[in-house]
Amino acid sequence: MGGLTRPHNTMHKVAIGWILGISLGACAAPSSSLKPAPAKKDADLRLTEEPYQSQAAINQRMATVIPYLEQATGLSIAYVPAINYAHSHQMLRDGEVDVINIGVMGGYRLLHQNPKVQALAVQKPSFRSVLIANPAALKHNKLSSTRSTPLAILRNQRVAFGSRSSGSSFMQPLLHLRDQQIELSALNGCVHEPNTNHLPQLVAEGGMVEFAFIPSFSGEPLHAVPEHLHDAVTVVWASNLTRNDFMAAAIHPPTSTKHRHLQRLQAAFLKLSLEDPEQKRVLDTWGYSGFERPTANFPGAMISKVADAHRSAGGVSQCQQL
Repeated sequence: MGGLTRPHNTMHKVAIGWILGISLGACAAPSSSLKPAPAKKDADLRLTEEPYQSQAAINQRMATVIPYLEQATGLSIAYVPAINYAHSHQMLRDGEVDVINIGVMGGYRLLHQNPKVQALAVQKPSFRSVLIANPAALKHNKLSSTRSTPLAILRNQRVAFGSRSSGSSFMQPLLHLRDQQIELSALNGCVHEPNTNHLPQLVAEGGMVEFAFIPSFSGEPLHAVPEHLHDAVTVVWASNLTRNDFMAAAIHPPTSTKHRHLQRLQAAFLKLSLEDPEQKRVLDTWGYSGFERPTANFPGAMISKVADAHRSAGGVSQCQQL
């Protein structure tokens, strides 16, 4: 783990129980009401997402997103589930899908030095990287930080991140830590929990970790925390509003039918507004405030920053995988 201290036995034992709980939960069949329409083989466009949430949660989102996109574009659009982050990226490379909703880590892997993929539309600045803590850890541990380095509170603490492939819950926090000269090796162990929805529960239960970085796509720090856990976790720090997600697509010749279809899809994303109740329902499934056209700053400059992190001494360290 790139110089990380070995997690405590407690962390390992709780991890086993956590994995078992997830595995048993995964055996239950999702409600049919959460499933989008089956992917159409003859669809005009096929879309996927990086699976940062459970398949049931993504299905529920797509059951709202796909009908809007079809109505707005007049096209037949299919959602194609991805097995994991790498699979979602590979499907775009292989032409199995035309568009992917992706974060900055996946964007780096797909766009960096790849002229065949482009950003189609980017989320408006509504993303925050949020650090939450178990209140007991704040009460009983001697923690220190300064106004200029608030994340120094994590030194010698146990911390959870999202998937090692996630931009929102791993790369973004990692960049903030590095901005404050804090490396993962300064922590007392860290873990990756691929499903970001599980992170608040992990912190609330205690035992394995005291802190976790969670994403907020709406800007509200506790947006990703279930209401029944609001009193069980404490927001320690939140970044300024920024961006993390964008729609990426393969590049096609300007005269091709696929290029024209993607232009119509881009217009449908850019049209989304919180002022329209039906369009707000679509945006709320992600937590976004809307979409804008890509610029040199995003995703371009952000992708370069992620590339710099990978090129730096030691590269990008990782944690124990749950």
